[in-house]
Amino acid sequence: MKFLLEMLLAELIFLYPADKRSHFPLRLGLILLLCAAGQFLFPAGAPHTQTMMTQLGTFAGLFFLTVAAMGFCFRLPFPSLFSLCVAGYAVEHIAYHVSKIVQKATGLFVGASLGPLQDWELMELVTFPLVYLIALGTIGYYAEKNEAWKKSDLRFNALAIAVVFICIGLTRLVNRYGEVNSIPVSIYAITCCVMALVVQFVLYHTVDLKSENTALNLLWQEERKQYELSKKTIDTINIKYHDLKHKLRDMRLPAEEVESIKDAVRIYGSRIRTGNEALDVLLTENSLRCSEAGIRLTYMGNGADLGFMQVMDVYSLFGNAISNAVEAVEQLEDPEKKIIDIVSECRGDLVSIHISNFFAGELRMEDGLPLTSKREEEGFHGYGMKSMKLIAEKYGGSLSASADGDLFTLDVYLMKS
Repeated sequence: MKFLLEMLLAELIFLYPADKRSHFPLRLGLILLLCAAGQFLFPAGAPHTQTMMTQLGTFAGLFFLTVAAMGFCFRLPFPSLFSLCVAGYAVEHIAYHVSKIVQKATGLFVGASLGPLQDWELMELVTFPLVYLIALGTIGYYAEKNEAWKKSDLRFNALAIAVVFICIGLTRLVNRYGEVNSIPVSIYAITCCVMALVVQFVLYHTVDLKSENTALNLLWQEERKQYELSKKTIDTINIKYHDLKHKLRDMRLPAEEVESIKDAVRIYGSRIRTGNEALDVLLTENSLRCSEAGIRLTYMGNGADLGFMQVMDVYSLFGNAISNAVEAVEQLEDPEKKIIDIVSECRGDLVSIHISNFFAGELRMEDGLPLTSKREEEGFHGYGMKSMKLIAEKYGGSLSASADGDLFTLDVYLMKS
């Protein structure tokens, strides 16, 4: 029961934040009973009475029993479940050998006993919680923050098999043919497990980067389609607007009615000219949206200063910034605060872009950037700010965001050369 409990606690370090099945507390209680039965079926005690193959089968059976137990409690595909359970096994194995090293080096609890607990079990009561807490605050925190249970890759499974071999196979071989529980052997086992955990979470990070790059590429493709569509739509609107103006002259309508119609469609013919075609399309497109929502969108600067940038970089950078600002301002009740100001300035080779708007509610920041609040939709949300940051860095610049009261500001710096 002790080994299974240690295993389950180590696995929960990585699995607890994952999607749980219904009646999770009852399921967890039930697996404790199953663990007791499993300990009876796979007795881990008295290893000197077992052959090496029997020990291998025993510990492998106990491990897969914990995997089944975690699958009973959490709603996860088997590859993700298995790899995280293996990570838990590595942590348990590290804690076990840390216990052996500490006891050998300090002599604590040697020859002592407390009821049915032997000296080595008393040592484990001290060292296991400490090792588990360290694992929880480091790789456990990383797993939770990056939702490791959602990651899947064939390399995880190959690594998991290697870790199981380290935890079960090598230990049994050493106990069989080497010096049992010696400090060098324990240090070697700890090193193997730590390296395996490092490789596993480096792989998680690699999968994250791959997924992020894929999402950003799809986002940029969608933005390119949006730019081409917006440009075509605005050109069509301008043509129709000018055609309508000429037709109004020939209509026999009262002068007041003609002027009323002209005022109604004039906004669709007012294409903004900044000196940069991509910025013109974007500002014109958003000025229509802002006008309907009662938002005042202003731009001060010379778009020609952005001529060193690729068209899609301009559209993506300003598009994401304006989209975020519009979404924030639309939620405001005070019409006086429905303002989005954009200022671009060029000094030598440095181009600075300053975007400010008011917002309501709480703004959460992470790594100097605001977290997305678009929880109700699926898609590329959360990648817009990353896309802007990458564009700024592409041109040797930087991006920073800050909030002062209910005023949010975004500053982008770009280098022409």
